[in-house]
Amino acid sequence: MTKYIFIILSLFGTFSLSAQCVENGNYWNESWVSCTTSENPNPLRGDNTYWVLYEFHESQYIDSTHFWNANRTGESGWGAKDVVIDYSVDGDSWMELGTYEFPQAPETSDYQGFSGPDFEGLFLKKILITILSTHDEGACASIAEVQFGIDSTACYGVIDECGICDGPGEITWYLDADGDGLGDVNNSMDACTQPAGYVEDNTDLCDNGFLGWSDVERIFETNGCISCHGGGASGGLDLRSYATTAAGGNICGTSLLSGTTLVDIITIAGYDGCGTMIPFPSMNDRISAPLSAQDLAQLQAWVDGGAPEECTDFMTSTSELADLMINVYPNPATGLIHIDVPAQLQFEAVIYDVNGKKLLSAKNESMIQIESLPGGFYLVEINDLDSAEKVVKKIVKMD
Repeated sequence: MTKYIFIILSLFGTFSLSAQCVENGNYWNESWVSCTTSENPNPLRGDNTYWVLYEFHESQYIDSTHFWNANRTGESGWGAKDVVIDYSVDGDSWMELGTYEFPQAPETSDYQGFSGPDFEGLFLKKILITILSTHDEGACASIAEVQFGIDSTACYGVIDECGICDGPGEITWYLDADGDGLGDVNNSMDACTQPAGYVEDNTDLCDNGFLGWSDVERIFETNGCISCHGGGASGGLDLRSYATTAAGGNICGTSLLSGTTLVDIITIAGYDGCGTMIPFPSMNDRISAPLSAQDLAQLQAWVDGGAPEECTDFMTSTSELADLMINVYPNPATGLIHIDVPAQLQFEAVIYDVNGKKLLSAKNESMIQIESLPGGFYLVEINDLDSAEKVVKKIVKMD
């Protein structure tokens, strides 16, 4: 979008004139006229010239121009004919835009002026017009009005490395290996746009793709069920800390964290798996934000993994196999992954989600199709069929 300014900010010559705000340039007292030459601001233009200087209060991006030559009856011959236009970016040094021939005005009331040269978005502080000749070669020179087009969409601040005007620059993104929306403060990269598998958050204490109490406690806190099944002395479920959860509240004991007991208590109405019927709807039906299927799957994966307090890798690589050259690529992948193993290795490749659920498997196959899997993080476990050793690789599936 272009906006226009008509203001002559600095005028030199016989007449000291103010802003140009008329449409047809017919007003003598609002035109620039000089009948005396003087020293030009640009030394290359000489000591005795007719000239007019436009100095902007703040630098502007200038594109189109429109001129009205001297148009008063009997005096259009004073109008500029041959002109040279210079500009200054810094306000001190000059560069030439070009030399132009201006047409003589018709001395009519409907005079519309003419299109001048285009500065093509130059960021300028000053524009200098030097009149080399007039139409009647007389003793005076005149220009009635000048209109400068200003690019209002241009950046008048600082363009950052991402190409945004006054933008924040590159953002620090943190790896979200377990896909929970929380990133690892120790694994980051800077980028203008969000890389696959990274988030802005950096508060994940257990972002290795596996689970610890910090992950499970966050599920309970988010959904409002820290102590919502009776709690404490009433014989219900206490989930306020790892110790109280592992102890099973007051009724389930350590069996709470085995099998499906914890998930059942949360989801089954009147659950009596700990020996006593609970005369209430399920916990999930009584809290303001029920645990989602994904929350429950993550909770079950934690229980099945032994309900560890610290972040634990349930699928660690064994040392001898890990030392071999085993690669899974591309990573990220969209449809097909390749598995490179030593030629003599007899192996099975198993793909798990981050909750430990087995999704796909193949024996001695160098390629596995994963196109059907939704976007996210996955674990590829390579099992040596002879030694039972294994190595685990993490991959990202792109949608």
